[in-house]
Amino acid sequence: MKIYTFFILFLGMAFQSNASVESELVNDIKKAQLTLNKTQKSITKQNQKIQLATNNTEKVVLALRKKTATARRLMDEQTLSLTTLEKRLASWQQQDTYQRNLLSRFSQQQEITLNTNEVSFNDNLKQLSDHFTSMRSALTPQWKITNVVTKTGVIKQQSILEIGPVSWFLDNEEKQAGFIIKDGNLLKQGLTLSTDQFEQLTLLTEDKIAQVSFDPTLTRALKIAQSKESVVQHIEKGGIWVLPILAFGFFALLISLFKSVQLARLPEIIPALAKRLSHIDLNIPKQVDQLNQQVKGMQQELLQVSLASPLGQSRDDQLFSTLLMHKHKLDYWLGAIAMTAAVSPLLGLLGTVSGMIETFKLMTLFGAGDASAVSGGISEALVTTELGLVVAIPALLMHALLSRKVKSYYSALESCAVQLSQATHQPLAEVA
Repeated sequence: MKIYTFFILFLGMAFQSNASVESELVNDIKKAQLTLNKTQKSITKQNQKIQLATNNTEKVVLALRKKTATARRLMDEQTLSLTTLEKRLASWQQQDTYQRNLLSRFSQQQEITLNTNEVSFNDNLKQLSDHFTSMRSALTPQWKITNVVTKTGVIKQQSILEIGPVSWFLDNEEKQAGFIIKDGNLLKQGLTLSTDQFEQLTLLTEDKIAQVSFDPTLTRALKIAQSKESVVQHIEKGGIWVLPILAFGFFALLISLFKSVQLARLPEIIPALAKRLSHIDLNIPKQVDQLNQQVKGMQQELLQVSLASPLGQSRDDQLFSTLLMHKHKLDYWLGAIAMTAAVSPLLGLLGTVSGMIETFKLMTLFGAGDASAVSGGISEALVTTELGLVVAIPALLMHALLSRKVKSYYSALESCAVQLSQATHQPLAEVA
């Protein structure tokens, strides 16, 4: 019993000793972690300080390198050879001589007397600067009063402003402003500007700031605008040969409209008319009347010929005669359109020849150097050719379209006539 009690006590002491050892180990580990954290923070702070010091040192090194490079350049300049300095001096002297020659040439052109002494070079520059100032004031745009030809042909004195190649006029009486066109020694009023531009130009006369319209084409756009003409004016340039061309064109237009309406009003061709005729009883007048009401126009005439004629050569001849009559009606006046399409270019060519003859006459009288003297004949030559083609091309197209419509309709009539010529039935007269 004692031994058992002693064993239990021994085990209890062993368990207590193990628990105390574990708690001591845990405490030691925590202390070690705290120490490690403090050490890491200390190392981080030291690294930051070292990095900052390294950056500052690098900046100092870069600054020292720049100073070293500058010092080396200065040393290189100081150690240049005498030959290099002589070359630089010679180059500077050449530049100085070139500049003096330019100033001397300019002074000769402007008739300015300059001193030739070396000491007075600065005085010469001052004298040239004063001359430039006077030239600038002289080149400043100024208003002036001069004679101007108005659009009505009256010569009036008006205010003129010239800026380079562009000029404006200002008419205070009419309260108008616009561009000036230079025609030799004459000044003519050109394009008239708006009321706002008149007010802006008035501000310029009072030495105030203003915004005015500017013509960058130097009146070329104005000349193009003035040279534009209406259709009537363009046709009038063609001369007398324009009249027959226009007459043919009007004639072809009327015929085309008439034929278009005529062909559009033609009734449609009923297909398989012979088969329908074979399926009706000619002894029943009601069926015959219904068929006659369905068939209209030229096809109805073919049907009447077929119903009134017996099978044979007589029916064929009558159908052929009826087809020829209808073909003549369909083709009627189409030849006039084709004739217009053929004659109009020839009339244009005739006008061209007439215009060229007139041109050569004028060239004989005034020579070939004056373009305005021969432009009338050339205009007549070109306008008649243009009008001839303008009339001929639509006429040719209309003739082609109408002829196609006629051929298509006549082909359908011809096919129907062939079928009716072979239809087997008794004539209405015999039936009756």
